[in-house]
Order: sequence, then structure tokens, then C-alpha cells
Amino acid sequence: MAPARSLGEDLADLGRAHLFRPWNDTRFHARPPIKEQLGLAVGYEGAGGFYVELSLDGLLVAGGLHQPAPDQLDRIRRAIDAGRTAAPLTRAIGRAQKAGLALVEPALVRSPRGYAADHPRLRLLRCKSLTVSRRHLLGPWLHRPKAGRTIREELDAAAPLVRWIGEHVGPSQHGFGRSE
Repeated sequence: MAPARSLGEDLADLGRAHLFRPWNDTRFHARPPIKEQLGLAVGYEGAGGFYVELSLDGLLVAGGLHQPAPDQLDRIRRAIDAGRTAAPLTRAIGRAQKAGLALVEPALVRSPRGYAADHPRLRLLRCKSLTVSRRHLLGPWLHRPKAGRTIREELDAAAPLVRWIGEHVGPSQHGFGRSE
């Protein structure tokens, strides 16, 4: 836990760090009592942020807005639809992709209700989350300074997307929840 806390301190310029608890609530689910991953969220204040996770699957570095509330999803789609606000978004996604981060796969097969099937940014409109991420394989490099540099570089590459979400989407006006 100490290395994760230290990483959170190193990333303080990106926002407040939150280290997820290491145990599961086993009252309602038959899961192991101790989580098999270590998660660190940075800068999440209801309008996107950054996430770093270490698990047996590897090191995950991500940024954006995962599972937005319905009102946030509506604002995301309206901003994607408008060319003026969509241009900075496509640049932000391009920067993240250039750094090796991948945009979340669309959750919808067709265009969402109210949007044309031939919309120029249909792929983005079909997404229910707006995140970029990269999973790295486990290896000895994780115990060296290279790991910290890699995390920082990838989170910096995701920062324009997180800023775009803060400016054009903002926190939910109805509390947190899953999108429809």
C-alpha cells in the first residue's frame, strides 16, 4: 500500500488521490475477502479523472469518465454532436492514442436515439463511457523508475480528455449512477 500512496502523492498535481480499500464486502457476494487488485483513482470529482490499477492482469493506466450518469451521457453526446466542441475532443483522443492508450470500445451497436446512423462521429456517439486506457504486462520493469515514468507519461497524454470532460460534461446534476 505504501508504494501506491507514494504514487498518489507523486500525481497530486492531477488531483486528489483515492486508494481503494483492499478488502471486499463478502456479506452479499461470494468473493475472496481480499481484492486481487490495487486501484488508485486520481482527480475524480464527479467529472472524470485518472485511474491506475495493478492486478494479476497487469498494470492498467486509464483516464476519462467511466459509467457516467444519464445526464452526463446526454451532455457527452450533445458535445460530440456539435462540431465546435467535438474538434478538441478528437484532438484529445488522438493525443492519447499517439501515447499508446486505446479508446473504449462502443457499447451500442447502432446510433443512440436521436442521432443519425451516418453521423461523422458515430463511433464516439455509440460509447457509453469516454475513457482511454492501456494495460501493460507484469514484469520486473514495474519495480524500477521506468514504471513511474510510464504511468506519468500516459496520464499526461490522457489529461486533455479529462479536461475536455470537465469543461463540456461536468459532474452529474442528479448524483452518481449508471447510464442507460
